[in-house]
Formats: sequence, structure tokens, C-alpha cells
Amino acid sequence: MSFKRSRKACLTCVGAVGLVLSLAACGAAAPRQQPSGASLYQRLVAGYVAYARCARAHGMPNLPDPQVDAEGNDHYPALDRQGPWRWPQTVLVGCAKVWDRVHAIRDQFDSAQPQRADSAATHAQQLALARCIRRHGFPTFPDPAAGGGIPVNAVPPGFAKPDLSAQALAAIRACTSR
Repeated sequence: MSFKRSRKACLTCVGAVGLVLSLAACGAAAPRQQPSGASLYQRLVAGYVAYARCARAHGMPNLPDPQVDAEGNDHYPALDRQGPWRWPQTVLVGCAKVWDRVHAIRDQFDSAQPQRADSAATHAQQLALARCIRRHGFPTFPDPAAGGGIPVNAVPPGFAKPDLSAQALAAIRACTSR
């Protein structure tokens, strides 16, 4: 076989391999389905557990894994029974990237949940609470959506978990003690 013929055969072979690979890739390029609520819940629980693991490595060695309710909220009953508690600064700084990932999953989880319509009375109470919180030092605190709820990324600094500030706690107490 001459050099020209072997080169042509090689180019033909390379072209055929490229065609096969591109056809195989077509099947892989199908749009991904959105994760189900159940799989998002599992990812959220795993995220909270990763945050607890990180917190243990950054100054809270006895922190248990959280309990996560059906609404996607994390709870630490053993700590709560001891009274008010806060995440140490070493955890807030050392685990900030983990917490950002948890918040991203939480936003996805919340978005996948069926929207429940709050009653007019409940929405009016939520609006009054938001106004009160704004008067107590958080002027950018958002109003709840018409269907209820406030996106996690919309709350002002100092008002979001895990770094709920003393000022935020005072505002909550002042606005809910009526």
C-alpha cells in the first residue's frame, strides 16, 4: 500500500470514528430532568450534614448531625434545649463555602415545592411582621410574596442563618411578642 493510499485510509478511519463519537454524543446531550423533590431533600440533608461535619472541624467538636424537617429546615434539638446559641465565628468563616452550597440546594428545594396560597389574613400578618422588622433595624427586609414566603437570598445580612445577629433576634422578639 502506498503512502497516499494509507494516508487516505487513515483519514477515512478518523472521519468514521469522529462520526460515531458525534452520534454517540447526541444521545448524551439530551436535556437533563430537574431533580425531584425527594432527591433535592436528600441533597439538602446531605448538605446540612456536611455543614455539621465542617462545624465540628472548626470549633464545635460535639455538634450532632441536624434533624431536617419536611419543609427543609435544620434543627439541633440538643443545642436548642440548652437555650439560645450561636455559631462560633470560626465556623461561620471556616464553613462559609459549605453554607453557600447548602443555601443553593435550599433555594432549589424551595422552588420545587408546590406553592401553597396563604390566606389573606396570614399574608396580612406576614406583611405586618416584615414592616415591623424594617422598623427595628432592617430597612431592606422584603415583603413576603403573595403566595407566602421570602427567598433565602433576599433577607438582609445579619438576618440569615447561620449568622442570625443579636439585632435580628431582638427584632424578631419585638415583632412577635404582641
